[in-house]
Amino acid sequence: MRRSLPSTTALLCFEAAARSGSFTQAAVEVNLSQSAVSRQIAILENFLHRPLFTRVRQRVRLTDAGARYLAEIVPLLEDLESTTLRLRSFDLREGSINVGVYPTLGSRWLLPLLLAFAEAHPEFSTNSITYLRNKEFDPERIDIGIVQGDPPWRGLQSDFLMPEDLAPVASPRLIDRSFDAPEELLEFRSLQHTTRPLSWPIWFKSLGRELAAPPSGLMFSQFEMVIEAALSGHGIAILPLVLVRRELAAGRLILAHSHVARPQSAYYLVIPDAKRATPKIECFRRWILSHTIDERAGSEEAAGQMTRGT
Repeated sequence: MRRSLPSTTALLCFEAAARSGSFTQAAVEVNLSQSAVSRQIAILENFLHRPLFTRVRQRVRLTDAGARYLAEIVPLLEDLESTTLRLRSFDLREGSINVGVYPTLGSRWLLPLLLAFAEAHPEFSTNSITYLRNKEFDPERIDIGIVQGDPPWRGLQSDFLMPEDLAPVASPRLIDRSFDAPEELLEFRSLQHTTRPLSWPIWFKSLGRELAAPPSGLMFSQFEMVIEAALSGHGIAILPLVLVRRELAAGRLILAHSHVARPQSAYYLVIPDAKRATPKIECFRRWILSHTIDERAGSEEAAGQMTRGT
């Protein structure tokens, strides 16, 4: 059955004219003559049986019908463009890969892996795109990314990446030993991430203790800021150990208590459904998962030695 649709040329001319308020400017954008743009819009108006523009001196203004039509077709044109671009690069074994990640996890954990991937696969280039919350994950911009939480996520394929081990850490400038009683930690100022306000209750619950509410303290929008505050001796923070491996190994931070919590939520590697099975993305996926498994085994052994040594 033949579809009742206008031509894409007419739609592009209409969108450019509506955005610029000028047939002349629209002609430049779509690489047609002004008269050709006028003809395309006239064809579209005849197709829709209603005017889309009114002329105001040297410019054009959308009618009410034109404004409504513009609002509805712009997302469709953007989706069509994204779909076309994805298909054009679907079977390429080269090109760029947009990798999404949280800022601190990206700089402290993912960056070395990205550099190693670049060495192993010089045919690809990786671009990092950061976000603070999972709801900021943009599947149109991101090819593959890392999120923390509990799957499933709608529209995303997920692979388990690594657990999120949480422990209280502090500077030796603030404390000189690891405490035996977890309640002793509450005598110090707490350092917290604004998007992870339940870290303290989660850690206490893993010990079989109830903490009605997070302790009061300083709040920061990024883990990097929490870590810097802890390093400066401003308080104790419940942090993912993956973010502070270097500081713990160097003794710049110490465990304020030997218990390490492993909540059900974890880190996952996710790919938008529309980009599944793309060769270059699949190559990165397989590589990062294989290297994370090896790294995870080594870090868990190191964490066990660190905990036994406290």
